[in-house]
Amino acid sequence: MIDHGLPRQIRIVSSISISIWNQFVYQYGIIKYINMESITLLASIMANIGREDETQEFKESTAEMDEAMEAICAMLNNSGKAHVFFGVRDDGTVIGQMIGKNTLKDISKSVRESIEPPVIAKIKVLDTSDGKEYISVETQGTARPYSVKGNILVRTGAENRKAPLSELRRMILSSGDNLLDTSSYNQELTFKELCTLLRDNGFDVQDDERLRKSFGLLNSDGRLNFQAQLLSDQNDIPLSVAMFRGTDRSDMTFRKDYGGRSLLTEVNQVLDFVQAQNEISVQVGPGSRKERELFDGNAFREAWINACVHNNWIGHIAPTVHIFDDRMEIISYGSIPYWLSLEDFFSGKSLPVNDALMRVFVQTRLTEHTGHGIPVITSAYGKEAFDLTNGTVTVTLRFHGLRSAASRHPEEYPLTEREMSVLDAIRSNPNAKLNDVAYMSGVSRAYVGKIVVKLKDKGLIERIGNQRTGYWKIRQA
Repeated sequence: MIDHGLPRQIRIVSSISISIWNQFVYQYGIIKYINMESITLLASIMANIGREDETQEFKESTAEMDEAMEAICAMLNNSGKAHVFFGVRDDGTVIGQMIGKNTLKDISKSVRESIEPPVIAKIKVLDTSDGKEYISVETQGTARPYSVKGNILVRTGAENRKAPLSELRRMILSSGDNLLDTSSYNQELTFKELCTLLRDNGFDVQDDERLRKSFGLLNSDGRLNFQAQLLSDQNDIPLSVAMFRGTDRSDMTFRKDYGGRSLLTEVNQVLDFVQAQNEISVQVGPGSRKERELFDGNAFREAWINACVHNNWIGHIAPTVHIFDDRMEIISYGSIPYWLSLEDFFSGKSLPVNDALMRVFVQTRLTEHTGHGIPVITSAYGKEAFDLTNGTVTVTLRFHGLRSAASRHPEEYPLTEREMSVLDAIRSNPNAKLNDVAYMSGVSRAYVGKIVVKLKDKGLIERIGNQRTGYWKIRQA
């Protein structure tokens, strides 16, 4: 008796001898008694190679050559690989293909002349156990976008369709490395800060031609490129942080621009500033004291580094951080690579839009090229933290409660959130000792001492009397 529920992974793609069949069927217990009739029936059942999908297309014969070339173009644009079979029905059943002396040459010529940029096809003749021959054509390529006879096609499931302008634009932005190819409008750039950061991480570098060649600062014409512009001491695209009162953008209370320095320095400046806003709330219970940060610092760091590495810098628009009372938004411009699926994106598959820039971030230890950034964020905030629409990528980190020090300082004395927390604690209890201020503000005792000095220097507080019996006088805004 034959069990037609055969394992899917068992497929006949080449001639199989009777002896192998005997071993196969006994091993899997499919046929109790072997005979020629049962072997023929089993072979006919298994002469099926699956179904069409985003990387696989079936054609009954080479009479459908034009359609096969369209499928190759569409699959290359989506996934960078394509596999077409001739002699196979749409349902995956192998029916065979007549193969003449020029058949394989004709296929190779069609691939070579139809697809632009050119790709190399790997062509093989396969056969089933009952002698049906069919043809496998495999290609790979990353020089997207590919066209076939002037048309740029993309693949959705098993369907080929013309790429709309929006998808074509994404495809082009995701192809190659625009930062390397685009010339800087300023060819008189210096790289003192970049050299310092590289030396701090063990590189023996000077601001010279070797530096420019080794770290992707020149385009193919030998001119300083846009990556050089970003990493130079003359970088004129500032990063920014903005704070808003409430939960919308109607009332901006503070904005800080970080410009005129190497992008690497500015990235670190934003990291330091935002991390300084990470208030610590304290929950006191019977015999316990529990501290909790306003936001996950590791998740913010990964979100900010990703925003800077994957941003569409060619548009001269920098990533930014917006801080509200209940959340923080990290906004970058562009989108995830065209051929990176959402599933791969959230799994942490690393496919940087600006690969050369990513390498510099790795070399200066701003990040690690491990692909763990997205999983770190989703682990803390879930996939719903990401909004990938309208040409932007927004990562929203919801606060654990509301910010306690939201924009209550005079505008002429911009303070960090920790400084505002300490000032609020002193304002609520002018007789508090520094240990008490640390407890109320959630800031460490050592850091409170430094903040108090800064608040004094800014004229916001004054100590009246001695340390034991004195009190704090607060400057009235």
